[in-house]
Amino acid sequence: MAFTDGYVRMETEQDKEFYNLPRPLTSELPQDLQRLVDRLQEQMATFKPLTGWLTGADDLARAADVLAQVAHEVFKVRLSVEDEDPTHFDAFLNRFVIAADVRPLFDGARVRENYSDAEYEAFAAKIEGSSLPDREALYYFLGAYWGEWLVRHRRATWMMQGPIRPLQAFPDMITSYGTVCLMPFSQVLKKLCDPAGDNLGYKASVFEAEYLPPYPLIASMADRQEAVLSLMPTEARLADTAIKSGDLQGALSLLTAASVREPDNLLVLGQIQLVAWQAEEYEVAHKAMTALLRQHSHARTFYNLGAFYAQLELIDEAIESMRQAILLHPNYGKAKLALAGLLCARGEVELAREILTHLLTEAYDSAIQEEARAYLLELEQDGEV
Repeated sequence: MAFTDGYVRMETEQDKEFYNLPRPLTSELPQDLQRLVDRLQEQMATFKPLTGWLTGADDLARAADVLAQVAHEVFKVRLSVEDEDPTHFDAFLNRFVIAADVRPLFDGARVRENYSDAEYEAFAAKIEGSSLPDREALYYFLGAYWGEWLVRHRRATWMMQGPIRPLQAFPDMITSYGTVCLMPFSQVLKKLCDPAGDNLGYKASVFEAEYLPPYPLIASMADRQEAVLSLMPTEARLADTAIKSGDLQGALSLLTAASVREPDNLLVLGQIQLVAWQAEEYEVAHKAMTALLRQHSHARTFYNLGAFYAQLELIDEAIESMRQAILLHPNYGKAKLALAGLLCARGEVELAREILTHLLTEAYDSAIQEEARAYLLELEQDGEV
């Protein structure tokens, strides 16, 4: 797939800031990493003609294979995008690519557990003071490999718009139209910047429950909207224009036509759900949600369905939908908060209290914990517990 003909990237100041690297660059590399970089540099002519780095899906898949082949030649390790374990690439980077004096901190993809607090602090200081390799080719091939792994195992799709600059900063994921755009070059670079605090295997597990596939792989924040619209029929683009002008009914009509054209397009169904809700066309929203769930079990859609049932005071149905959302996404704090409220409405206050208390002890974000704390206090003041 490619972007619509004639698309021109318009970078904002935020986009330009995206290329300000968090670490200085260095040409002084460990001997083993230098050998890897030299072999990758030899491949540059194939993947970087005068027009810039190649961005086609087939080209990036070939680049992933080149990295695997060169890694085997240099390090005698097996690297394959067919490996289903998402942590295998973390383990490779920890062993061969991150700063040499930080590598002893890791056992494969995991941080070793036999160091003292002082030793961990010393490693943290080394990470903070480390430099990044200055070879753009390294990031192109690493990013191509990681992106291709996401294509094979996480329903991602290459949507690169040239020219691309593989040396990138952060963020490395950005939401758009109900899905999330992933930025594989940035994800790899962030891993190299903070190998102890950043984990590609973890990143590969966090977006599927809340966002709809396919997940566009992009190289610039300026491309996110065009990338997602290119994954939907033309009517979706017209609907986007209608939404921006305030014509929700017109947008809904266009999206319905898009769904008739591509009934399996989850992004279109997600947009219908959203626009219908805003237009207070609740029956249409419900139909879109159920159609989406028949094709793809999705935590956020179950949450939305639960909110829909709650609005109609169908408490039992709302509770079941929230439970389904939590089964798919055990750390879905918003769904747990909603479930607690629904259980209270059904008189199951003690169970609601257990859920809220659990939210305070788990690693949820501070906003979720604050809501849970306020809810518990409200229950206590009402004399319910």
